[in-house]
Amino acid sequence: MFKSIKKYGILVLIAMIVMTSCMDKNARKNNYPTPGVDFTLPVGDVYTIDTLLYMWHAEGTHKFTQDASVYGTVTDDETSGNLYKASFIQDGDKAIELYMKSTSGLRIGDSVRVYLKGATLSEYSGTPQIQDLDPKNVTILANNRFIEPAEISTVNVNSGYICRLVKFNHVEFRAADRDNTFATKDAYGQFTLAQYDEDCNLLDETVIVRTSNYASFWNRPLPQGNGSIIGILTYYSTGNAWQFTIRTISEVQMENDPCEENIINPHGTGTQSDPYNITAGIVNQYTDNAWIQGYIVGAANIATGSITSDDQISWGPTFDLEQNKLSIILADKLDERDINKCVIVYLPSDAPSGIRNINLKDHPENLGKTLKVHGNLKPFLGKSGMKDTNEYELY
Repeated sequence: MFKSIKKYGILVLIAMIVMTSCMDKNARKNNYPTPGVDFTLPVGDVYTIDTLLYMWHAEGTHKFTQDASVYGTVTDDETSGNLYKASFIQDGDKAIELYMKSTSGLRIGDSVRVYLKGATLSEYSGTPQIQDLDPKNVTILANNRFIEPAEISTVNVNSGYICRLVKFNHVEFRAADRDNTFATKDAYGQFTLAQYDEDCNLLDETVIVRTSNYASFWNRPLPQGNGSIIGILTYYSTGNAWQFTIRTISEVQMENDPCEENIINPHGTGTQSDPYNITAGIVNQYTDNAWIQGYIVGAANIATGSITSDDQISWGPTFDLEQNKLSIILADKLDERDINKCVIVYLPSDAPSGIRNINLKDHPENLGKTLKVHGNLKPFLGKSGMKDTNEYELY
């Protein structure tokens, strides 16, 4: 599946220089393990992560029965809950996952020695792992040795980045997914990451962001915009997919306008406490006694017939026609200018609620306000509409 990384060979290095300096007992807060050398764990043969990856390619599975060690720096840990009994270590541009028998106190930036005897070099569906690892066999040598992520394009993802800390720029979640949270209470979340160039030309949609339902941010909504994301890249051979694991929600910075326009899905039940949004109001035409809610974005310039062109609509800021008293146009977005994504609300003059009085000719200041209104959903002026309107709430 992946290319060999280097010629196979177990590298036996000179014994490590013994670290004898005392460690500050307060070096790590929250009872995290204090850096130091466990002299009861022999070093044995020293492997690089590079060599372990080659062994994995060559042998598939290797059980360590002799004293041996590998060194690296922790690039992801269990703090956010997105990993369980697992961490990732990296040395230079090579990385591997540590899958342990129990949870550990490892933290991002820890420089560690991993004692390999009794552990197994294997994989989980295409991602290399050191399995059956006792956390007590991971010695923390130093803290705060943070590794910078490699900034790459999703187009250039390949086996050389397996288990590595990476950063993608100009990425966003697909518009159809943005109404979701990172995961659900009962299941992992899996959403495609789309990458664009600076001119919003789609480059690639091959990386899946996978989030545990135990992650501290599982119920956060997916970002609506475009930007950058940092995390660990793995491979899932069963689905033939590259997967991406977020370390912390603070490393998801998608605050720019998205390249793919947001898709607003229907929601609401049509009650006063849970009104239909405008998209749902369009879907549920011919529904009586319903509540809808949206932004006031304009008024129709005609009183009868059907809207067939944009000059029959006033989007503002002026509403100087008498016909502008008869209706208002509601949308889910303040800047909506597609009448087919709007509901035209008729304002009867004889309604006891006095709803006609909110018209934009007399009150142009209502443009942009939120209106919740009750009536019968049925076409008006040839478009999705609401008639027999009476009760309303203006915000």
